[in-house]
Amino acid sequence: MFGSSFVRRNARTLLPVVGLLGAAGSFAACTSDNNLVVPVVTGTVVTFKDSTFNFTTLHTFAIADSVVHLAPLSATPLVVSRQFDALILSDVRNNFLARGYVQISNPSAVKPDFVVLVGATATTSFNAFVGSPFFVFFGFSPALSFFTFDASFTETFPFFSVVGNTAFDQGTLIVDLIPTNSVNPTTRTVRSAWAGVATGLINGVNTADQITSAINQMFIQSPYLTAPGPTVP
Repeated sequence: MFGSSFVRRNARTLLPVVGLLGAAGSFAACTSDNNLVVPVVTGTVVTFKDSTFNFTTLHTFAIADSVVHLAPLSATPLVVSRQFDALILSDVRNNFLARGYVQISNPSAVKPDFVVLVGATATTSFNAFVGSPFFVFFGFSPALSFFTFDASFTETFPFFSVVGNTAFDQGTLIVDLIPTNSVNPTTRTVRSAWAGVATGLINGVNTADQITSAINQMFIQSPYLTAPGPTVP
């Protein structure tokens, strides 16, 4: 079970919080050398917050309807079980609803304040926070229908300037929150404001209860993810 022992540290635009799986691991130290890839220990729940973003502006959301398997575009994705995909999406959605956010069912008609993308790493060392061709991974999703995206759009992560090249093991679950007002048509970018990461979670061993516990832990670590008063469209 993902435990509740936390390590807290602040740095510039990054506020990572880490929960350990029992006492088996610890958070890998960050490095200022961006040529190095720092692994994050398997069995941890890690959350990343952009401290420059005002989370009280968020009231409504849309969520992608699939767990996308993430791998470098030039690589052949490794097999990651889809046994718990429906559970994962339901748990993520329910946590946002429990925090007072309102789900937008038709983003093409009503623009949500943020979108939630969910992925699982399908490689043994996935560098999650470099610029990502997010449209290639998620462009099919109705959650993004509030804007006309194309393959030239990439996602930027404020976390990368602090953590650098960070490697997540196969089967790591990544939940990504993107404010819709971060869409920049000029630079062709969107910007993440929060990410919840459960390392090595989908490994063929963990149970449904353990997966739910890990997802819940992401939100326990993120008390600022609370709608100040939902605005219903």
